[in-house]
Amino acid sequence: MLSINKDETFAFAITADNKVIGSIGVFRQGNIHRQTAELGYYVAEEYWGKGIMTEAVKQICGYVFDKSDIIRIYAEPFAYNIASCRVLEKAGFQYEGTLRGNAVKNGKVIDMKMYSLLKTESLIISATI
Repeated sequence: MLSINKDETFAFAITADNKVIGSIGVFRQGNIHRQTAELGYYVAEEYWGKGIMTEAVKQICGYVFDKSDIIRIYAEPFAYNIASCRVLEKAGFQYEGTLRGNAVKNGKVIDMKMYSLLKTESLIISATI
């Protein structure tokens, strides 16, 4: 992480109780998608349902939109991961559709959902808070 290009990868530890409990990152895409970035995150199970991830998603998106030329951040949670989808919805992301048969995990073909947040939407959300 120390050697990353700070204009392409925005990554942070999530902390609580004076320890690292997860991570979150936004990763710039390439070519015609260079102003688009993918969001990924993880938090330890004992911290689920406490609003920590929703707040982390809001903070990193605000940071990326403020500090870069990124105009769109997207995430692709597994369709069965309702909690992760809810995090994105509470953070202002819009559901765009289901990506059918988009991944293989543990030998199973899995659908994923596509969510996105545009910089212009983020500004509106920030103004209403």
